[in-house]
Amino acid sequence: MDMRRIAVVGVGNILCRDEGLGIYVIRRLEKLKLPDVVTLHDCGTSGIAVLEAIDGASKAIIVDAVSMGGEPGKIYRLTLDDILSMEHSLFKMVSLHQFDLISTLKFAQFTDVYRIPKDLIIIGVEGAEFHLDIGLSDEVSKAIPKIIEYILDEISKSLNP
Repeated sequence: MDMRRIAVVGVGNILCRDEGLGIYVIRRLEKLKLPDVVTLHDCGTSGIAVLEAIDGASKAIIVDAVSMGGEPGKIYRLTLDDILSMEHSLFKMVSLHQFDLISTLKFAQFTDVYRIPKDLIIIGVEGAEFHLDIGLSDEVSKAIPKIIEYILDEISKSLNP
C-alpha cells in the first residue's frame, strides 16, 4: 500500500447528463492546488479503471451520480462497508454499465488482484436527468461546490488525523 496516496476518482458518462457528474468534479479539482499525495482519476465508465486507480492507495474517494429516489442534488457519503453490505437494488451507481460500482467493489473483495483501501468513501449525488445530452441538471450542478468541500475535508482529515 502507498500509505500516503489519496486517490480521488470520478466516474460517469458526460454524454448522459447527470451521469457525468464524477468527471465534472475531477475537472474542477484539476484546477485546484492539491497536496502532492492526491491523485485524480477520470475513470469514465470503466470498473477496471476504478480498481486500477484505487489499487494500493491509503484512501480512495469515488464520486458518482446515484439513483436512490431522493431529491436531485442530494449528497450521500458512504463507506466501503456501507456499499458492501447494501443490496444491489437499494443503491444504484448509474454509470458503470455492465458492471456497476457496487458489483465491481464486491468482486474485488474476492480476488487478490487489487488492493482496495479500507478507507474508501463514495460521494454519491442524486441525479435528476440521465438521458443523452451534455451538461448537468441545475440541481446537480449546484451541488458541485459542496461535493468539492466534502472531498477537500476528506483529504484534510487523512493528512491531519
